[in-house]
Amino acid sequence: MKPLEGIRILDFTQFLSGPLCTMILADFGAEVIKIENPPAGDYSRYGNVVKNKSSSHYATRNRGKKSIVLNMKDERQKVMFLKLVETADAVVENFKPGTMEKFGITYEVLKKINPRIVYTSISGYGQDGPYARRAAFDATIQAEAGIMSITGEPGQKPLKCGAAIGDCAGGLFGCIGTLIGIMDAKKCGQGRRVDASMLDSLVFMQENLFSVYMDTGVIPTPTGNRYPEASPIGDFRCKDGEFIMLNLATDSQWEKLAIALGKKQWLSDPELKGMRTRADHYKKVEGLVGAAIAEYTSKEMEEILQKNGCAYGKINNYEQVVNHPQIIHRNLMVDAVYPDGTSFRVPGEPLHMSGVERVEAFPVVPLGYHTLEVLAEVEDDGRVREIMGPVLKASEEKTESLYREP
Repeated sequence: MKPLEGIRILDFTQFLSGPLCTMILADFGAEVIKIENPPAGDYSRYGNVVKNKSSSHYATRNRGKKSIVLNMKDERQKVMFLKLVETADAVVENFKPGTMEKFGITYEVLKKINPRIVYTSISGYGQDGPYARRAAFDATIQAEAGIMSITGEPGQKPLKCGAAIGDCAGGLFGCIGTLIGIMDAKKCGQGRRVDASMLDSLVFMQENLFSVYMDTGVIPTPTGNRYPEASPIGDFRCKDGEFIMLNLATDSQWEKLAIALGKKQWLSDPELKGMRTRADHYKKVEGLVGAAIAEYTSKEMEEILQKNGCAYGKINNYEQVVNHPQIIHRNLMVDAVYPDGTSFRVPGEPLHMSGVERVEAFPVVPLGYHTLEVLAEVEDDGRVREIMGPVLKASEEKTESLYREP
C-alpha cells in the first residue's frame, strides 16, 4: 500500500508548477482527478513530442492521474464539481489569482461544503500584495527572484537557468503545503488555505546568498562556475574535450587532488596554503589544475579522482545522464503509457521509500477519459451522460484539430 492511498485530490492545475505538485501526490498513491476545461484542456497536451495524438509534454507532468472535463461556467457542471468536493481531501489550482473567484470557487465557499478541505493555490507572486495579479511564468520569476542576476559569467548579460526551477520550486512547496494541510485536517477536522508563491519559493532556495547580502550590503554578482570563497571549484577541460567539475574547498580535498595529480609541490607553495589563500590566488590555482587535468582523458581523470576520494562530477549531456549507471541503478526513468499503448520515457519519482515498490510504468490518459466514471459517483448516470455527452464530443473534435505531428 502506498502512503497516500485513500487521499483524493481535485486538480485544476496546468502547465508545470501545479501539475508537478499533484503528480508527486499521485506517485505516492493519492487519487488525483485532473479537472480540465473543455474543449481543449491543459495545453501541455499539445506540446513537445507528439505521436499518435499523445504528448510527451503532458505525460511527463500528469502521469498517474485521472482526467475529467468540467466547464465551471455551466451551472450544471459546477454543481457536480461541488458534490465532488464533499468527497475530496484537497483542491489544488495554479491559475492567476482572481480566476477561481470568478467561478465562485473560493476556499470560503468550499469549506462550507467540506470543512476538512485543503485549498492550495500556486501562483507566481502569491495571493496578495502589489504583484499578486500579475501574469507569471518561470522565466519571469527567475528574473524577479534575483537568480538571473547571479547566473552566467562575470561581466556578461544575466542568464536564466536552463531548467524551469521557478515552476518546480513553486510546485514542490505547493506539494509540501498540501500535505501539511491534509495531515492537520486529519488531526483537527479543519482544512487549510495554502498559498504557495513561485517568487517566495525561489528566493528561499537562494537562502544564504540573501542572508549575506542583508548582513553586508554587498550585492552578489555572477561568478560563472567558480565559488568566490574557495578554489579550485569550477570546470576543467580534459584531453578528449569533455569537462570535469571540481568542488575542492577544504584543505584535505586540496591535498588529495595534489597527490592524485602527482603535484605534491603544490602543498609547499605559500600562495596555495589555506582555503582563503587559494581563493585569493584562484587564477594561479585554476591555471595549474587546468594544465594538469588537460593531460588526461575524462575517463582517466575520473578514475584518478575517484581513487583518491576527490569531490568531482563529469559534466554530462542528456544522453550521458539517461545512460548514467547510477540513474539506471535507481530506475529513475520510467514509461508513461497511454491506453492505446503509446509510450513516452520520462523521469520518474526521485524519492525512494521503504515499503513502497518502484513503479516502472504509469498510466496517462486522453482528455476527459474518466469523466463519466467519476461524475457517476455524485450524479445519476443518465443525467451525467445527458450533460457531459455533448461536452466530451466537442472536446474530442477540438483535440483532434489541435494535435500536430512533429
